[in-house]
Amino acid sequence: MITALLLAVTVAAAPTPAADDRATKDDYTLDTGGTDKTVKVGKDGTFSLVVRAKNGKKVHGEAPLEVVFKDPKGVKPGKGKLGRGDVVDKAAASPELRTTLRGEKAGATTLEATVSFFLCTDSWCQRMSDKIAVPITVEP
Repeated sequence: MITALLLAVTVAAAPTPAADDRATKDDYTLDTGGTDKTVKVGKDGTFSLVVRAKNGKKVHGEAPLEVVFKDPKGVKPGKGKLGRGDVVDKAAASPELRTTLRGEKAGATTLEATVSFFLCTDSWCQRMSDKIAVPITVEP
């Protein structure tokens, strides 16, 4: 009985596995595959970003989620900042944020943005911040 009690105390006091201590970039992907890579001057294209959690983590469905575009050249997003209200399907496990892209000046450009969201397990949540860079060609 004492041995069983000592074993139970030892197991209960064991540290949480290192993988659960902190989320890393390996625990999610930022997918911009739905973004138009070519836009014509004066016409609208589409920007799309899907945040996909991996390794048993999940994107918190109500915590802040935002995409802030960095001074775009040649192409202008419909909104300079996207948030939870711009999520296409509010119930989706992998939220997709979408806006238009207007071609302003012909040439090759890179649309850059900072993305922040909360990645969670059943026992904790952690704010994640990352950057994306999407090459876009604006045609005359």
